[in-house]
Amino acid sequence: MRVVTSLLASCLLAISLGIATPAVAQDSGLRLPMADAPGAATWLLGQPYGNTIGAFLRGDEWYRAGQRLHFGMDFSMPCGSPLVAVGDGTVMFTDDMGFGSAPHNLILRLDAGYVALYGHLLQPPTLAPGDRVAAGDPVGLSGDPDETCDSRPHLHFEMRSLDYQTTYNPAALIPVNWHALTAIGSFGYPQFQQDLDNARQWMSIDDQPDVRFWGQPLNLYAAPYPDYRGGSPPANPPLARAPLPMPTTATLARLAFGGCCAGAWWDARDPGLVYTIDGSPGQRAAIFAWQVGTGDFTLLDEAPPPYLSADGTMRVVRRWEGQFGLIDTNGTETLIQTGGAFPSLSRDNALAMWTSSAPNTSLDAESDVTVWVAESDAANGRWVNARAVALTTDGGASWIDDRRLLVTGRDGLVTRLSVVDVISGETFVLGDPNGYFRIRGISIAPGGGRLLFYLMNQPDPAASGMYTIETTPGTIAVRLPWFGAWRWRDAETVYYLPFDDAAGSHTLRVTDLTTGEDRALTDPTVTPFTVANGDWGVSADGTRLTFTDARDRTTWVITVE
Repeated sequence: MRVVTSLLASCLLAISLGIATPAVAQDSGLRLPMADAPGAATWLLGQPYGNTIGAFLRGDEWYRAGQRLHFGMDFSMPCGSPLVAVGDGTVMFTDDMGFGSAPHNLILRLDAGYVALYGHLLQPPTLAPGDRVAAGDPVGLSGDPDETCDSRPHLHFEMRSLDYQTTYNPAALIPVNWHALTAIGSFGYPQFQQDLDNARQWMSIDDQPDVRFWGQPLNLYAAPYPDYRGGSPPANPPLARAPLPMPTTATLARLAFGGCCAGAWWDARDPGLVYTIDGSPGQRAAIFAWQVGTGDFTLLDEAPPPYLSADGTMRVVRRWEGQFGLIDTNGTETLIQTGGAFPSLSRDNALAMWTSSAPNTSLDAESDVTVWVAESDAANGRWVNARAVALTTDGGASWIDDRRLLVTGRDGLVTRLSVVDVISGETFVLGDPNGYFRIRGISIAPGGGRLLFYLMNQPDPAASGMYTIETTPGTIAVRLPWFGAWRWRDAETVYYLPFDDAAGSHTLRVTDLTTGEDRALTDPTVTPFTVANGDWGVSADGTRLTFTDARDRTTWVITVE
């Protein structure tokens, strides 16, 4: 990327904006609407309130009335999970579909001066208008908006004004550790839709606007990032990392300007180079390259950044009529026809993979997905031998390494994992042949030798939790003795943040999945930090981490030795 000095003045204005002060939940006396504590066996955060990517993509379909923002908060849980009153109050309405949130809902007028809406309930509430409830009293059971209990079971929860016309961010009203919940329990990262003409706005769970029903849209961005309106690219394959000895210490240092920046990412090859996106309101944001250790930075091109191959040597650019351009470091471009689906390159850039599916007009209808592969003919500047290598249902595919794909297929809440060798044609089911019930967070280790994932709400609650499995035939998933957010360090070791919604700060730990050795790298009484919004990542060599700290919404670096 070229240096753009003309952007420097406008982007450096971001420094003068000062450190953003995170919103603090006021002492409203309110509690969460679930009877049980959060965890893999009970419930986790699904979609936060506000400027989410899901609301941006579905704004005109589902959220038009709420200024195109997600005007509630979704909590993932199985049908029948017990719900309670968030505060003392009076039942105002039951099953009033003027509020939406079918098939059943409940509206409480709280003594604290708000209205609480419980949506997608399993059955009609047994309470009646005029009934009084106290905080913690049972009020209903969670359900599924599709009324199947194997589609999208969750609670949709809103906090409204007394005139019902405004919704507020529950994270600003209910004093719990929201950043512990976002670290492990969201649908995915990133969570919030960035506006490249106002890069810092509404990028945290505790920094979201009030929504006025039928007000003007708030997120009709001319330059959204990431822009998934044409589909999202498959995940890149993880590059191999050299095995590392178990570390013993970790040091923290602030990297960027005060309040900068959500979504920092590491260079694919240089373990000392971090990129951020920042800019002033009303100015197109730019990409900054930061040198860890010195604090030096270079201002690069305007945002957004290009979509790159795993090793950073190939750019993938959407062209025309279903084609993409693949551009190498010399500027040589080859075109590949994918029907408009983003291609993902294998670890050595010799193969391209993409998926296609038939149009699906119903949310609860199954969709057949075809996985395609083509080969690079670099000598002649083309891609050849495009062919279907797998067919799955309601699933997708990701590269494991140079030639193997992880293919997922879904039947209700059960996901089946398969490994496909696109060269030999060998295919095998990975782990349980019956699939995995309520699997989430599947990630592939550097080098592709194993997976890590977690299982929610298992029929046997003791089976809920973290699992790892090798990507070879005949292996079985092994349950791990911890639960939390994680990032791969190398092929066998993982950094993780133990899930503890009562803790004031995160603790960074490292564990070896082969030996079971596990140790803490930080002490929250000595080096307190809180990863905001699940926003953290690991350097190319596994020795450093970036994260956005919830205390100042600024990018920090942890160096591990």
